Amino acid sequence: MNILYSLFYWSENGRYVFSRTKFLTIVAFLVGLVASITTPLFLFPVIAGAALAIPVFVVGFLVHKILKIDSGFYEGNLLSDIKHFLFYWHNNDFEISKTKVVTVAFILMGMVAGLGSVISGAPSGFALGYNLVSLFFAVPVCAVGYGYHKIKTHNAPQIKAPEYSERKIEKTAQPIETSEEPPKVFKDKKEEIEELKKEFDQKESQTRELIAAKFTPPQLTYDRFIHVVDNCEKLFNQHYSAVLNLINFSSGDSQKIDDEIASKTDIMKSLIGKLDDLSSELAISMSKSKEDDVHGVLSDMENLISSIDDY
Repeated sequence: MNILYSLFYWSENGRYVFSRTKFLTIVAFLVGLVASITTPLFLFPVIAGAALAIPVFVVGFLVHKILKIDSGFYEGNLLSDIKHFLFYWHNNDFEISKTKVVTVAFILMGMVAGLGSVISGAPSGFALGYNLVSLFFAVPVCAVGYGYHKIKTHNAPQIKAPEYSERKIEKTAQPIETSEEPPKVFKDKKEEIEELKKEFDQKESQTRELIAAKFTPPQLTYDRFIHVVDNCEKLFNQHYSAVLNLINFSSGDSQKIDDEIASKTDIMKSLIGKLDDLSSELAISMSKSKEDDVHGVLSDMENLISSIDDY
């Protein structure tokens, strides 16, 4: 198990969720350690750090277990998750928080002042005092800002998150039905396109099952993965329908039509390839705690879909 996930995440239902309690516990321990580092007693800094960290962890753990409000369904990337926790509100999506920015600024000023006192050789109590003074200003700011935020979001119109289990996919153009056989020169091409469609449908269904198993909804990571697969399906069906219409209604061999069919077929194959990569990485990640490769493949898919839209 990756040590970072053990330190900063809870493990729930086979997935990792970012723990604000663990993060604040580590910060409290480091503050106590640094604030008392100048003391002549060898173990005192560790004891001071533990004295601050243990109450933070106990309270946070009880809140997590009893009220189920500690863990955040974030991205799965540690630096990104810490950034979102420190500077953003989480309401179906992330929104920058002026309250959190000001609160963190007060706390950082206290930590920097405390560190400066330690470096200058001042008694350890000064460092702890600076941090307590910063908390004296930071806590009321955070409490007032949080209260205002809750009132504002409570009064705001509620936007229901999409229910991906119902798979509300935007309809795409369907191939036009025709009873006539396509020109002989395109017969093999039509069979190839039909095989690509079967392959895509199989991989798309498998990928959705893996996403649901890896990231149990509701959480942002699940929504992001499903949204990309939805867009991938929409794009593939658009190109599949367009190619079939070109084949069915072409009067004969034409270099321009050949080029258009080849271009759209390459796009369909690219989408299948990226979907296959994502499915493979998801399957591999089921037995691993690190998810960087999965998110890398997902970013590649988003870039491919964006480039196809631009095209």
